[in-house]
Amino acid sequence: MGRKAVRSALAGLAMAALSALSALSAGCSAAPGPGATVPSPGPQAEPRPGAAWTPPGAVTTSPGPVETSPGNRCHLHPGSTLPPTPPPLPSGGGMRLVHYNAYPYGDDYRAVTALPDGTVYAVGEREFPATGDPCGPRRTLTYAMRWDGRRWHGLPELDRVVEAHRIAASRDGTLWVFGLCNAIKANGGSDSCAARWDGTSWTVSVLNAGGAGAATTGRDEVWAATSDRIRHWDGERWLSQRSPFRVKALQATASGQVWIAGDEGGHVALARRSGRRWTSVPRPPIPRLYGDRQRETVVAALAVGDGGEVWVLGSMYRICGAEEMMCIRPVLMRWSGGRWLVRVVPERLSIGRDIVADGAGGLWVTVPHGVGRLTGGRWRTYEADRGPLGGRSVAALARRPGSASVWAVGRDHTESEEMPFTNGMIWRLD
Repeated sequence: MGRKAVRSALAGLAMAALSALSALSAGCSAAPGPGATVPSPGPQAEPRPGAAWTPPGAVTTSPGPVETSPGNRCHLHPGSTLPPTPPPLPSGGGMRLVHYNAYPYGDDYRAVTALPDGTVYAVGEREFPATGDPCGPRRTLTYAMRWDGRRWHGLPELDRVVEAHRIAASRDGTLWVFGLCNAIKANGGSDSCAARWDGTSWTVSVLNAGGAGAATTGRDEVWAATSDRIRHWDGERWLSQRSPFRVKALQATASGQVWIAGDEGGHVALARRSGRRWTSVPRPPIPRLYGDRQRETVVAALAVGDGGEVWVLGSMYRICGAEEMMCIRPVLMRWSGGRWLVRVVPERLSIGRDIVADGAGGLWVTVPHGVGRLTGGRWRTYEADRGPLGGRSVAALARRPGSASVWAVGRDHTESEEMPFTNGMIWRLD
């Protein structure tokens, strides 16, 4: 083929390519940027169902119509939210919803503590757009709410701490929050931080403590534990000592007793602070229900009652099924009067990871979709009402010392692709 023929063939190919590109351009358009509205051949979609859910007696705002589209399903209109503190739902089931966070993005509650004067602190995590773009990258921070006996007050945001896992409060209202350091976590680290609220401002310090538990024993005396270290704030500084075994939980009483529970040589271990030393009690007799298929029992939570009784929640592991999967069955161990009472929880009852003594010799526990109570050897469950997103789960419990009032915190949640995925919820049982 001559040069003239080659040039002619190339020109024909170029014209064909240009025609193909022109045809593609006629049927496509550039992808919209974040937050842009995608044209729709039909009418605009209605606001997302559930965005204006209202508990009985609550009043909603009127933000006007909300424009949504398949390409912009990442948030709720900031105006289409509930008031910050809806009134309690009607009682009857025993578990009343007393606060709901109708937040446009996502948040939840992870910890709660109550004081003798009725003050309650609830701490959780909230995410929000890092820039002005509601569909862009998000940041997380820890936030806290304070109940003064009549209403909830929000504390200043705590953006230097994320993933708060433990909290403790002293009688004067000082609040301690233990979690990960935000800046360090963002750089791939895992150091922990301790934040102290003195009623006016937050003070944050890098401190690897609180992962296994935290409690107060005085006006400004705090105990916090990791698996291998126990730290004590004496009002001026943190003191540290090695733990006698692998710690999984820590609790304290109003009289100043401090208890730890965990694992020692593959067995459940419990010890009490005596002066400057830890005194262990005998191991609980774990029943062998599953023979050779039964494995270790691991501590999950710890609670101390007003009468001095100590409750330990354990997870009994065993191999089950034809596929030899690992199954778990809860075990409750009660140390009182120098002896153990071990009770394997019925298989029909699934217990969460938090427990609190009821003040009358019994125990409150978290269960799927609510809470449970053990009194006189009998179980009773209280189911929480679903939130507007369709879910409800309880993460933590606290009882007001000297009373029967119990507070529970958790979240409403959904698996929908639209934000928010979760919203914080607070319940009360009297």
